[in-house]
Amino acid sequence: MKSSPVKNISCLVDTDIAIDFLRRRDYAHKLLEDWSEKGLLAISTLTHLEIYQGMKAGEERPTSSFLDGFVSLAVDIPIARRAGTMQGELRSKGMTIGIADAIIAATALQFGTPLLTNNIKHYPFPDLKIIRGFS
Repeated sequence: MKSSPVKNISCLVDTDIAIDFLRRRDYAHKLLEDWSEKGLLAISTLTHLEIYQGMKAGEERPTSSFLDGFVSLAVDIPIARRAGTMQGELRSKGMTIGIADAIIAATALQFGTPLLTNNIKHYPFPDLKIIRGFS
């Protein structure tokens, strides 16, 4: 029996790290290389949206090839509900975060995988394991 690729995920890569890789930042290349040795790399389908909205003319082919190398985790009902609940809890404390960040955080929590990001302040969730991209 074949195991599900979801069980072999080493981390969920946040949009900022993916963008830095596409911008040829050395640290991002090394970081993704190191984490890929530990298992599969995943991204949220929201990361596709965030990257495509900032893509310039002529970048579609390399961007698509890069994103296709990840396991893409779709936003489903449990993730959407979890993200909404998480945003509601923050709002009750007078804090707000963007919907995309809430969904990405909920995705990492739903799959029990750490989030690889430089945007630590975007993710004020105590149960979320965050790995800082810059060390």
